[in-house]
Amino acid sequence: MLIATYVVLACVGVLMATIEAFLVPQRLAGGVEGLSAVLAVLGNLAVGLLGGWGTATTAGAVAPAVGWVVGIGMVTVVAPGGDVVVPGSLPVDPGVVVVGMIMLLGGLLASIVPIALTSRYTARVNRPKGHS
Repeated sequence: MLIATYVVLACVGVLMATIEAFLVPQRLAGGVEGLSAVLAVLGNLAVGLLGGWGTATTAGAVAPAVGWVVGIGMVTVVAPGGDVVVPGSLPVDPGVVVVGMIMLLGGLLASIVPIALTSRYTARVNRPKGHS
């Protein structure tokens, strides 16, 4: 059952990466932040923490991060026709490069935080209880 949970968490990571990649050109109100960057940071934090704490294992936090990296890897590779999902530039929106990079780096860094927090949590939860 735990293996199935890890697989589902990895699939959620791939799904998040795919959705975020297609949302790179979208902006939030005010036109400053990229919606994909906000979703990458908050989504990776939330799913990683929930996966790690829900399974009480560090692997529960690692699974969505691995899925996210695999998903981002799949959508950033140039297709045979030269098409890409995460654009390097758009004539009508020169800021799309910045948003794409923030999404990639922010999502990656946000994936590391739940792993670190979960490893501390699981070390405390799985520590043998003293008989005092």
